[in-house]
Amino acid sequence: METEILSEKELAELTGYKARGYQRRWLEERQWHFVESRGGRPLVGRQYARMKLGMTLEVIATTPPPLPEPTWTPDFSRVN
Repeated sequence: METEILSEKELAELTGYKARGYQRRWLEERQWHFVESRGGRPLVGRQYARMKLGMTLEVIATTPPPLPEPTWTPDFSRVN
């Protein structure tokens, strides 16, 4: 399962650098938004990276399933 943040390996493939300082510089030069972890690792959101790389998500409209019919109905004829 993919996480919402790019892994270290994915970030290295994206930037071409393993060193965090060079990764940060690459991201800043290309005006990518990122957050640094406590250890100084640049954290880039997966959806943000897809957007910056020009990938689009196909949104499929779905209709909700029909509501189930009640199995019984109350008899209000005897209520005063």
